[in-house]
Amino acid sequence: MTRDHLRAANRALLDAIETPPETGMEGELDRLAERLWYLAAEKERPPDQGRLERLQYRLTVLRERVHGRRKRLVTRAVEHVCACREKEKTVV
Repeated sequence: MTRDHLRAANRALLDAIETPPETGMEGELDRLAERLWYLAAEKERPPDQGRLERLQYRLTVLRERVHGRRKRLVTRAVEHVCACREKEKTVV
């Protein structure tokens, strides 16, 4: 399910937020995790491709600004958003 990918992306970002040391990126990670959770929980309509594309772009940019375990977790979130977008394309 596409929502499962969004929940997994959200979980990866929450894990990234909790990964020490603090870098000042936690606020941005939290905002992106909040958007992913909203899209995962929204039941009335499928996730909008435009929103997913913007989230994917912001995560990709953010991935270049973090390091180590945090980078791996953001990469995982990007992969889940990509998988969600692909599934949504096949459903439409």
